[in-house]
Amino acid sequence: MIKSILVCTDGSAYSDTACDYALHLAGKIRAHVAGLHVLDSRVLEGPLMADISGWLGASPYADQLQQFREMLENKGTAIAEALEKKAADAGLTVECTVKMGHPARVILDAEVNAELVVIGHRGEHAEFAGDAAGSIADRVVRHSDKPCLLTPKDFKPVNKILVAYDGSSLASKALHEGIELAMAARVPLVVLSVSEHHDLDAAQEYAQAAMRLVRAHECAAAPMVAKGFAGAIILKIAEEIAADLVVVGAFGHTRMRELILGSTSSYLVSRSNKPVMLVR
Repeated sequence: MIKSILVCTDGSAYSDTACDYALHLAGKIRAHVAGLHVLDSRVLEGPLMADISGWLGASPYADQLQQFREMLENKGTAIAEALEKKAADAGLTVECTVKMGHPARVILDAEVNAELVVIGHRGEHAEFAGDAAGSIADRVVRHSDKPCLLTPKDFKPVNKILVAYDGSSLASKALHEGIELAMAARVPLVVLSVSEHHDLDAAQEYAQAAMRLVRAHECAAAPMVAKGFAGAIILKIAEEIAADLVVVGAFGHTRMRELILGSTSSYLVSRSNKPVMLVR
């Protein structure tokens, strides 16, 4: 059972929602939450700083660089304090750490002490990113060893969970997480098996196997079987049954898997307006 949550915040609307989900789940399952804000060191090393150094000169540039760093640190402190206040208002205690470095690398280093990483689907520059997941969130999700919860722009309490199950080892882990979350949060669970290649019998067998595990845990759940492309069907069913959280097995770590387009998890991450938990 998840008892330690790491939530990443950059002060954006998406990360505010990530904090809302982290605190909401923590309250339901009695988990500890740690916050993390990363001061992006690339800002201090990028082309803008190089241009400034070119026309200011070395000594003035050093002064400006220090001032800019202090501005970043002050902003980070304000963001951390905002999360801690939000947690206190919810009756929870959260310590938000501020660190300097490459955001994705710092987050991946920090996740060692967490059982779930919560991160906004996009970051503070979401308006320039189109429909794609933010580069930091994308990198964290692809390389993380922990379950990752990617949250949308708007928060909605989790009152029903949908788990996709296809009989694979990752889907089995996702099912276990879904069962434990549903039981701890006392919300209903729906287990969906999708027949992508017209093999409806196999999908039904997967659903039956999933329900045997569900019943063994005495979890309130219902099975569903559907046909079509898994990603699209999962999102369609999630809307129809008013699920508030989608739980699926994540893609793997190999370079080949990272290059595959159209995988179920990638499809869900890029198109879902609901929080998606990717489980490894």
